[in-house]
Amino acid sequence: MRLFNNRIRKYIGRSQVAEYDERNLQETIQRSKEAFFKNEEKQLLSGTEFIFQQGKYIHKRWWVLQGGVLLLLWGILQVTEQSFYIQRSMGIAASLFATLILPEMWKNKNSNAIEVECITYFSLHQIYAARIFLFALVDLLLLSVFSFFTILTGKLLLEDMLIQFLLPYVVACSICFRCLYSRLGGNEIFAVFLCVVWTAIWTQIVLSEKIYACISPLVWVSMLVVAVLYLGNCICKGQKNCKEIWEEK
Repeated sequence: MRLFNNRIRKYIGRSQVAEYDERNLQETIQRSKEAFFKNEEKQLLSGTEFIFQQGKYIHKRWWVLQGGVLLLLWGILQVTEQSFYIQRSMGIAASLFATLILPEMWKNKNSNAIEVECITYFSLHQIYAARIFLFALVDLLLLSVFSFFTILTGKLLLEDMLIQFLLPYVVACSICFRCLYSRLGGNEIFAVFLCVVWTAIWTQIVLSEKIYACISPLVWVSMLVVAVLYLGNCICKGQKNCKEIWEEK
């Protein structure tokens, strides 16, 4: 054993550390990085592939429930013989239709996955932009089909559809996204509460003939335009600052 140890010491003593040029080493490291990045670029997802991938993470039951809300509302309109009270109460269904996006939008926030997503290749705002785009696309399709059949069957005029459903829907969406990107730490329960308050206020306005008659069609359209612009501002501003807002929280 002692003889074996002596041989090891002699071998170590004879071995010399290989000398290298620092400049050549750095050049090798740089070329290795370039080769790695070049190979990774070939495997990057395109915009369409990225959106499709994000679609897999969305629970489709929320879209089914949204479709169910519209189907139920359409059925009620079919059997109520154009009751203006039912038509003016569509804002309740519109707010419910909007709040069904909350579970998916808040999913990553509630599961504390924001920290992980902040260090991924695709940025946090890209991930949320893809999901917002998917919800907007599906909601547009659902609302287009609902509007087409409702107007086609003569149960609603286009003007009534815009005022009685689309306006409260856009306002409810604005509330949801404003709470989602709030620096005050608003949660989805608080967002639902605000949507309920908004629905109650809206219902009181449209069911009061005195108030409803005082508002001209031009005012309703102006309100809809302002609501759409505000919703766009909430989403754009929130997307721009979402990483900083959630890092502060």
